[in-house]
Amino acid sequence: MHVIKKDIEKNRLIISLSGVILYPEVLKIKDRIYKAVESLKPGFDTINDLSKFIKGDDDAATILGEVNKHLIEKKVRRIVRIVGPSRTGLMQFAKYSPPDVNQFIKYVPTMEEAEKILGEK
Repeated sequence: MHVIKKDIEKNRLIISLSGVILYPEVLKIKDRIYKAVESLKPGFDTINDLSKFIKGDDDAATILGEVNKHLIEKKVRRIVRIVGPSRTGLMQFAKYSPPDVNQFIKYVPTMEEAEKILGEK
């Protein structure tokens, strides 16, 4: 399951993933992320809530690299990933994140911590 939201006022994209994500769903996620980013200004931040994410199938995971590159092209400023108990999901995200995106990413345990980091100037 997934939820993609944008906060125009905070210039923020919020992506929540849970359970197991299969290839057909990841294509929908990709499209929704691309559409949401179009209404954000360059320098937007992203919160990626993985606290209930278990894993994606390998075909779905390769799309992550495309999405990360798109975020960079659209001038993402910071990415905060909320990690949960599933190390499999976290390892998969780390594996399929291109090295050039890692400079944008911080990992935190809760949404509150993500909001705190993004509230800093």
